[in-house]
Order: sequence, then structure tokens, then C-alpha cells
Amino acid sequence: MAVINREEVVARLGGDEELYAQICGLFRRDGRMLLERLQGALDAGSLELAVRYAQSIKSMASNVGAEELMALAAQAEQVGRDGDGVGLGACLPQLEQQLLSVLQELPVKGPISP
Repeated sequence: MAVINREEVVARLGGDEELYAQICGLFRRDGRMLLERLQGALDAGSLELAVRYAQSIKSMASNVGAEELMALAAQAEQVGRDGDGVGLGACLPQLEQQLLSVLQELPVKGPISP
């Protein structure tokens, strides 16, 4: 099973392959950083901020067609919204593993400058 559903996203973008490549470039640039910031927010005791990072990961995953990562991030977001910081922290290993799988499958073309 594919880690990303590229065809669906490109169809949503009206067939714009270049735009998809740019979106993938953004994900490559920011995906790991968001996960690290989520962990940092949890470490600092800021559950609200951690929830926002989980929501950002969910949105970015949707933008590239990474459905499983999107579902995991949504689960982590909900656990955090329910006030369970420990539970949110427990979601991180799966989030990281899936994020790495997505990064391996994304096209490399389309670098984005910071």
C-alpha cells in the first residue's frame, strides 16, 4: 500500500504537477521540524502548543496525500485536546515513523527556499 495518495492530491490541484512538487518541497523542509517542535512543546509542558503542532502536521500530511500520517496526527491532536499530554507523547513514535515513510516516498523535485 502506498504511503501517499499522490494522484488524489494532483487531481484536487487541477492536475498541477509543479504545484504538487512545491507542496512536497514544503513538507520536506518543515515536516521533521514540526515533529521536533511538537516534542519540545510537550517537554516544556505546553499542551496547547503541542496540539497546534499536531494540527499543522495533520494539515501538511493532507496536502501531500499522506492519509495514514494525517490520521495519526488527527488522533494525536484529539488526545491533546482531551488534555492528555502523556497520551499525546505516546503518539510521537508512530508519528515519527510514518513521517519518515512519507519523506522516503515524496518526490525530491521542487526544492523550496526558506
